[in-house]
Amino acid sequence: MDKIIIVDDEANHRLMLKLHLEKSGFIADEAENGLEALNLIKKHKYKAMLLDLKMDVLDGLTLLELIRKEDLQIPVIVITAVGTIRNAVKATKLGAIDFITKPVDIDYLLKILSEIKPNKIVSESVKENTFIFDGVYHLESPMKDIIEQLKLVSDTDAKVLILGESGVGKELIARAIHKNSKRANGPFIAVNSGAINENLIESELFGHVKGAFTGAISDRPGKFEEADGGTLFLDEIAELPLNCQVSLLRVLQEKTIERVGSNKKIKVNVRIITATNKNLKTLMDENKFREDLYYRINVFPIYIPPLRERKKDIDVLVDYFIQKYARKYDKIIKTKTDSFMNILHNYSFPGNVRELENIIERTIIIARQSVLDEDLLPELNYNNINTGANKLNIWENEKQLILEALKKADGNKTEAAKILGISRKSLYNKIEEFQIRI
Repeated sequence: MDKIIIVDDEANHRLMLKLHLEKSGFIADEAENGLEALNLIKKHKYKAMLLDLKMDVLDGLTLLELIRKEDLQIPVIVITAVGTIRNAVKATKLGAIDFITKPVDIDYLLKILSEIKPNKIVSESVKENTFIFDGVYHLESPMKDIIEQLKLVSDTDAKVLILGESGVGKELIARAIHKNSKRANGPFIAVNSGAINENLIESELFGHVKGAFTGAISDRPGKFEEADGGTLFLDEIAELPLNCQVSLLRVLQEKTIERVGSNKKIKVNVRIITATNKNLKTLMDENKFREDLYYRINVFPIYIPPLRERKKDIDVLVDYFIQKYARKYDKIIKTKTDSFMNILHNYSFPGNVRELENIIERTIIIARQSVLDEDLLPELNYNNINTGANKLNIWENEKQLILEALKKADGNKTEAAKILGISRKSLYNKIEEFQIRI
């Protein structure tokens, strides 16, 4: 029988994995730190190592460095919390063949183990086949095809323009590109262009010097300087005013910025990723978006289809969000019913992936049992799906999302727009449409 070594300083987590592995026909050894693991892998032959990164005595990254240095041939699967994804990127560069987030999806873990070939060599070439996408695996077409495109562009510095409706996950895509790039250890700075006051947007992007305008009481770097060495994600790029578009174009051409109130040029090394839910060509025809800027940012366009056009992804996304929020709210969720999933599959999701995530989070919060059932989804009005009554249901659901965002932001519309991932202007329009009083 194949032997697996589990390296984790949490005894309960080791025991849980050991029980599942032995039930599936493996022999499982345990090590509570990297030093103990190193001694074991020098003495025994293992099919794979399950490695936690955060340990007090010889942490996971250090152990990987030693394994690589001493040329010990053992496939390593990193098990990590969602908050340590950056370290998981480092781990893949050190030869880890894959990583999974806690709580562990046992079926997925067993699938990885079944695909490991005997005497598989750990090498840098593994990274070429490893793509980190925020812990979400097995996405179906067309997202599978999109991920293949992302693999091609991620490790370049090409400018990417991400297109798609609000809520489809444009920032998620931008972060995935960054995490899989040579800039992964640098900063990722996200800016919602539509959420910044028009009079302050150049200061926000390029910084300012003391006295540049009323309220500028000290020098302040802008987002370009903060993103130096990393990636700057400009969401809602269509909302940039024309004068700022000119300034942005100049920065893209010269790769230098000038803080507001200064003529000193500051060199910046930044990769630019932009996104919009608008048709930029239409805006160009209306003289609302510069043609020269469009061709600057549109080197590698990626269109993300709405969730209603990729219903096969719902199962994967639901499982991911259940794990994420069950952990966050310390809930035990064992399964969900077919009727629960049928409701989600028949819903149109006008708010796309963001709406699905919000629904699952609310469901986890109110769940009193370990099984998620249709009773937890009254707002989706399953009996009216695909009927005229569903239009009202969608309208009410969108209104509720806006009310929740405003409540979370204590009535601050700019912050609420950021939470919703839409421009401030779009939020004002929605508030007027739904006659929301604040």
